[in-house]
Amino acid sequence: MSLLPVAQTEEAPHAAGDELGWSESYAFYLVDPVERLALLTRIGVRPNEGIMDVGLDVYVPDGGLLAARHVRAQRENTADLEVEGVTYECVRALDEWRITYDGAAHSLRSSRDASSHDAWHKSRLERLIVDLRFRAEAPAVATEDSPGGFGQAGRFTGEVWVSGDEYRIDVAGVREKRWGISGTTIPHLRRRFWVRFDDGSALVVDRRVENDVDTHTGWILEGGALRALKEIRLQTETEPDSPWQKSVRLAFVDDTGEGGEVSGEIVQLAPLPSERGPVQAVVCTSVARFRWGDRCGMGIAEYLHQIDRTGRPVPTPGAG
Repeated sequence: MSLLPVAQTEEAPHAAGDELGWSESYAFYLVDPVERLALLTRIGVRPNEGIMDVGLDVYVPDGGLLAARHVRAQRENTADLEVEGVTYECVRALDEWRITYDGAAHSLRSSRDASSHDAWHKSRLERLIVDLRFRAEAPAVATEDSPGGFGQAGRFTGEVWVSGDEYRIDVAGVREKRWGISGTTIPHLRRRFWVRFDDGSALVVDRRVENDVDTHTGWILEGGALRALKEIRLQTETEPDSPWQKSVRLAFVDDTGEGGEVSGEIVQLAPLPSERGPVQAVVCTSVARFRWGDRCGMGIAEYLHQIDRTGRPVPTPGAG
């Protein structure tokens, strides 16, 4: 597997295919160890389904979670990325974005209550203000095995306000853009990681199991150089009597033949329910502390589990 160049034209909306599941999505991820705050946000345009949807999740220092979810009707693909006040603005293609919001968000006292419908029903509303800029620190990169999208390391600056508490943001992060067939069903298993290290390095990994096909893709940024990952091995330790991730170990070999190992410890976790068609799942998204040799870093570890009627993850042979 090798890396592919990304043209500035890829930043513009793509022509939508005819398939119902065609979509174009934009996602941004940051973890600020100084403010002890993490923010994940994604907006997706699904013109053939007639909607644009956005999610904005903020993990706050006391272990709580704020979440805003909004949907609007949208019949064409568009660069006008705004839903109920959540706005994504491309300032300069492949270089700078701005994300803003000033509105209500559901607030949970503990992010671990995210899988409880009763907890969401009883959640309080808080005012959430977001004004962030993402500026690229490296070229955008696509992988040969996953050409319908790209990732990019950059830096977030700005502010986040939660009910009057101000968080000043100046931290490295990652963004992604994807387009094409997102699938009409949920994969059997998915593991995704977005990590930034204290020396400016970055690691992005995506593992997906669907229709008995196990696919790994990823890339690293090290010393200003971008390299594709051609071999990835994942080991996960779960919590006692629980499927939720506790720690993780990633061993990889890049396209130059160099190897490395990254370990991670979960700091905060939110098991968020998801469904598409008849399939139900839990997307267990966590803030994690990572180590790569002498490097320390922070990032996101996301585990998707299909679940059965009892709410337990469906076993997958070889799942890491």
